[in-house]
Amino acid sequence: AKFANRRGGKVLQFVRGSYKFNLPFSTVGSLAITPTYDRQREEPSCHVVGKSASGRTAAMLDLNWYTPTLSVLHALDERNTISPEISLNNAKIMYNWEVALNSGSIKTRVDPTSAIEVVWTDQTEGGKWVTDFRLPLTGGPGPLAGDIRVRRQFAF
Repeated sequence: AKFANRRGGKVLQFVRGSYKFNLPFSTVGSLAITPTYDRQREEPSCHVVGKSASGRTAAMLDLNWYTPTLSVLHALDERNTISPEISLNNAKIMYNWEVALNSGSIKTRVDPTSAIEVVWTDQTEGGKWVTDFRLPLTGGPGPLAGDIRVRRQFAF
């Protein structure tokens, strides 16, 4: 539960519960259920996560009010993780791929109907470099125009 201070006292903002239990199967190791109710928006939601016994794969059902999704997260190896995500509203599929590097990471998100987005984070002394790359897959009559941004985040 989360409370906010208002004049005259505290107001309950949302309530969340969680229950996780281990399963006696060789393929499915655990199941976690987390229902939530947001009183400010008056929206219920529920997250259900099933993890494999090896811990390398998880299926996630996100039953939020406006954008419910089903996704599967799978660790291909120590560095590479893939996670396709399906919208339960419109059956739109998004593909995610994350690579852990020695000094950072590369996160890729592909929307086959829209664009490819890549975020490359490189940790260095005193901060990190972040490069964002977006390439639309649809466009007008001319050539496709990509968007590339490079920024530096300093640590003080």
